[in-house]
Amino acid sequence: MGIMEDVPRLSPEMASRKLQVLAFIRVYHDRHGVGPSLSEMAAAVGTNRSRVQDAIRKLEREQRIHRVPGKTRGVTPIGSHEEALRQLQALGYIVNPGRMEIVHPEALPLLDIEEAVTNASLPPNPAAAHDAREQGDSGNGEGQGRKAQ
Repeated sequence: MGIMEDVPRLSPEMASRKLQVLAFIRVYHDRHGVGPSLSEMAAAVGTNRSRVQDAIRKLEREQRIHRVPGKTRGVTPIGSHEEALRQLQALGYIVNPGRMEIVHPEALPLLDIEEAVTNASLPPNPAAAHDAREQGDSGNGEGQGRKAQ
């Protein structure tokens, strides 16, 4: 079974030749570890190189592929992780991969735990605070009741 049989043929369900080119790029990259040439893409999808170039430009604008201009076989699909993040961003989510955050567009801002802990008025020694509660300094009378027992 050759690589040409794995490329889906253009059908009414497929919105454009662009998606057919994207499918071929993914299949080719999975098999060979590099991107296909323009000629290979054109032959696989049954069109000419200029239409493939148009499809590649559109796919690059949509951030569905990586393209290195001037490099032979410089077209590769983006990873599934990148694709998922791109789709979330398209839906309006705020994506911050550096902090591993995804925030719904209508959600309240996330609390920065590190900032909240540093700015909070916590005692410098949490163990001392615990001991103070045990000795009845908490002000609620619980500690005093336990100590008296």
